[in-house]
Amino acid sequence: MSRVTPSISRRTALRLGIVTAWSVGTLAFTTAPAVAAVPAVPVPPSTYDSNAPRFRFDVITALPMSAPLTRLEQVWASPQYMRVTDCAVRYIGAETFELTADESAVVDVAEAAGAVVDDRRALYLLILAASTRIDPASLDAKLTELGRPVVMASLALAPEAPQAAQFGAWLERTG
Repeated sequence: MSRVTPSISRRTALRLGIVTAWSVGTLAFTTAPAVAAVPAVPVPPSTYDSNAPRFRFDVITALPMSAPLTRLEQVWASPQYMRVTDCAVRYIGAETFELTADESAVVDVAEAAGAVVDDRRALYLLILAASTRIDPASLDAKLTELGRPVVMASLALAPEAPQAAQFGAWLERTG
């Protein structure tokens, strides 16, 4: 025994769909209980957005840089990298400058190596700047000026930095 299904025209199906949608929407709208206004709860701002730039690297080169650099990796990848003679790093984040857990761990390395830490944030900026590039002509003098704790922390921060091998060799020679 076969069952025959009545067919309806496309126009009729469309009209039924519209009427059904309208009636469900009207029913939901008219039977919804009144809700008292609830004040919005403000979402506290995040303390750290990993995508937002936190630092600005002001590198000193013979030729000006085309754009501001905001990541250590950008300094290393710059076409002007081999001409970098020095670098200053400053915090540019939107929030008050507080070290992240990873940044604080880098400062801990310097402190464990004997650094006297008066200002953890300033010391981190110094370590970050040391991790960019130091002119090879003044590398030994600059590393001596920075001191073993900063050089060790720089290696902890950036073990794959372009000058990491020179930093390690300097630590061995002066150890």
